[in-house]
Formats: sequence, structure tokens, C-alpha cells
Amino acid sequence: MKKNCFITVTILIFYSCSNNGKQLTPSRENSSSKTDSFFPVTSYIKGQMIILDSLPITPLQLTIIKGKIDSAWISKDKLSKFYAPFLTPVIDETNLTEYFKESSFSDQTLNAVTFTYDPIAKLPDSISIRHWDVYIHPETGNVIKVYIVKDTKITGQLVTQQLTWQSNKMAKISTILNKPDGSMSLEKEMVLMWDFSGITR
Repeated sequence: MKKNCFITVTILIFYSCSNNGKQLTPSRENSSSKTDSFFPVTSYIKGQMIILDSLPITPLQLTIIKGKIDSAWISKDKLSKFYAPFLTPVIDETNLTEYFKESSFSDQTLNAVTFTYDPIAKLPDSISIRHWDVYIHPETGNVIKVYIVKDTKITGQLVTQQLTWQSNKMAKISTILNKPDGSMSLEKEMVLMWDFSGITR
């Protein structure tokens, strides 16, 4: 890994800059009512992994715990462990319309039309997902980014996991511990990168 020190440091700088304010909630405009069909997020993630698997590159994984950063090149046969937690429950066109509502708004600062999904009422215990957003380019109609929030238990503790997936570029999973006193703390971030076109020496 010593020979990769330069590219790793460069990637970390790129990652820090590119993620500034990415999860801030933009101001809403043109809110729409619930529709009968949702964007198939699970199929989108699977499609992204098929594309990644076809590329002649080795993805880089960064693991950030309490300020300590570890990096490693990941073989593609081990990638399923990264994205598997967000393949359930399945988000397709119709299976969650009973529990979630869709609204849309245009955000000029991101140059995107955002479709946001929130619960209609209290969710059953079988549904761990709590919220998700899909960002669409207003001119091309292509997906720019997907953001998913779900609650789960890891080693008996309730945690919130947030997935930010930037199309054809990178994905990040943030794991947040929900403490008994109601406070929350960021425990770990895992970043998967496979597009290094914006990084120069």
C-alpha cells in the first residue's frame, strides 16, 4: 500500500470536498401528492453494481472510525457485503406505496428534481427503512444520487444507517449509534470509490 499513499491522500481530499453539504435538505418547491408508482431504488442499486462489475478497475474502500482512516483496494467479489444491507426491504414501483408517500420538488442549487419518500403513518416492525430520496437531472432524466435511511440492530444495539449513492462514482454508508439517552453518535463511515476521473496528480 505504500506506493498508493499519494493516490489515497488525494482521494481523501477529493472525498472531503465532494461531500460538503451533500445531505442538506434543500428548500421545497412544487410539492406533489402521493403517486401509485415509486422509483425502483433496489433495481437501480443492483444495476449500478452490474455496471461497476463490468469496469476494468478495482474499487477503493475507505473506512473511517473516530477520525482514523484505513484504505484498501477491494476485489469485486467482495462488494456485495458493502451494499447488501440496502437491498432489503426491496423498494420497487408498488410494494411500499401502502406505507410511504412521495413528493417532489425542484432544487436549483443542486440542479436536480428530488423525489422524497416519507412514512404515511407508524411503520410495522418488519419495515426497517425510514426515508429515501432520489435525485434526477432535470434535463437528461438520469439519476444523480440516491439517499436511503434505515434503522437496524447491530450486535444488539439500535443503529441508523445512511446510504448515499452517487451514480457511477461512489457510495458512502454512515453508521450512527442511537444511545439510550436519546443522543446519537457517528460510529463509522465506509466509502466505496470507483470513479477517479476528477483526481489529478
